[in-house]
Amino acid sequence: MKRAPALRGMTWDHPRACLPLETFEATGAAPPVDWERQSLAEFEAHPIDELAQRYDFMIIDHPGLGAAVAAGALTAYEDLVDPAELHRWVAGSVGASGASYRLGARTWAVPVDAAAQVAVRRPGVPVVHRWEDVLPVAREHPPTLCLAGPHAGLMLLAMCSGRQPADPGLLLDPAVAADAVALLREVFRTSTREVLDPVGVHESLEAGDGPAWCPLTYGYVTYAGTLAWSDAPSWRGTGPLGVLGGTGLAIAARSASDPSVGAWVRAFLDDRVQSDLVPRAGGQPAHRAVWESSRSFYADTLATLEAAWVRPRYPGWITLQDQLSEQVREAIVAGRDPAAAIADVNRRHAALRRACER
Repeated sequence: MKRAPALRGMTWDHPRACLPLETFEATGAAPPVDWERQSLAEFEAHPIDELAQRYDFMIIDHPGLGAAVAAGALTAYEDLVDPAELHRWVAGSVGASGASYRLGARTWAVPVDAAAQVAVRRPGVPVVHRWEDVLPVAREHPPTLCLAGPHAGLMLLAMCSGRQPADPGLLLDPAVAADAVALLREVFRTSTREVLDPVGVHESLEAGDGPAWCPLTYGYVTYAGTLAWSDAPSWRGTGPLGVLGGTGLAIAARSASDPSVGAWVRAFLDDRVQSDLVPRAGGQPAHRAVWESSRSFYADTLATLEAAWVRPRYPGWITLQDQLSEQVREAIVAGRDPAAAIADVNRRHAALRRACER
């Protein structure tokens, strides 16, 4: 029998993302999809509306959602599936994973992976519950900080998320952010001084001949055989403090009329697939049942997932996030004065909000 033309999908290039999709495809339980991959850096920065011109399905990060919706690039799930079905998928996800893909009372993606920044360590390193205790442990067990790509800025945002500015136009409270950068500089001086993304952090810890732990990075269940995790540290009595990550399944606007699209979505989002096939294949599902019933990685970081701060989704956020991270990285690594950087980011953020409110 001639194989039907495959739908096209784009995901990111890590076993946590790829293996569940490949395993599901091998079951033949849904119309075929040819999945392509992009690097983690591309996933974090590639405009969704550009992907939607070439792919039917996209595994996306929620901060890029605003720009994609403004461009008319995506299909709202309300136009594709039964409301009760959609409610079950979204309500069954952990933390704010489901809410992070809603804009304008419409659902533009369904969470298929859940993550937040948490602490990760090799066996033998003590659990650190507070940022105030990071330095004493760092002097005994060399840490690494997650500083590559957007992650230096996301670490600062996590630390500041417990003390939001009274002025909604400000992204960062200047005094709180300056104190956080000062602490991160001290931690960096005790560290192995690498500039790594979350995958690099986990691989460096797993190698066993470099850093012993990281106080804050996005968690990866992939490494559960050799590493251990705990909730993100609190700071100044507030916590755990992490920024929501994870991914959602989005559908290109031009693909909504293809009946095979809806058929694939229903098959992949089936509760049995998300709670059994995905974790067995090395995925990190957003399905709440997995986080509440599993041990180790999931149980040890669930509180952070439930409390994680959701980044803005308005157009222009990705660029601002990258600018913030570059300036924070320079302040931590090169010792630049953070005051000017914090003021600059707050000015840019205020201008971005004003533009979105017009």
